[in-house]
Amino acid sequence: MKNLMRGLAALALALSGSAHALQQGVTSGDRSYLSGGVSEEEREAMNAQRERFSLWVVTALRRSGEYLSAVRLTVTDAQQHIVFDEALDGPWLLIDLPIGKYTIEARFDGQAQQRATTIHAGDHHQAIFYFVALEGGSK
Repeated sequence: MKNLMRGLAALALALSGSAHALQQGVTSGDRSYLSGGVSEEEREAMNAQRERFSLWVVTALRRSGEYLSAVRLTVTDAQQHIVFDEALDGPWLLIDLPIGKYTIEARFDGQAQQRATTIHAGDHHQAIFYFVALEGGSK
């Protein structure tokens, strides 16, 4: 049922032809982020804004490369403060992190992965998380 609802929401967005479902917000550290990318229109809108953000995260299935939504993403700074902790509305997250070291953890269907990154002045980093589709799992 959850997959059906998510699929219907993505279909409605694609049919509407607008990027109104992009989730914009501010982290606990007062840094802006943008989440979405369910439709081609959303990805185009996000790609046009990509240079404003220091980190771009993408979530997808390992074998097919199919994009994933509802991946829980947690970004922690070097002092172990959680900077971002949300389930993504779409497969892309753009986040404007300040200079520093970060751990990015992505969780999906009981699977967890981590990446470390260091943001320097003017940096634009990308982290891609590929997950295995579990039998009977969600997408």
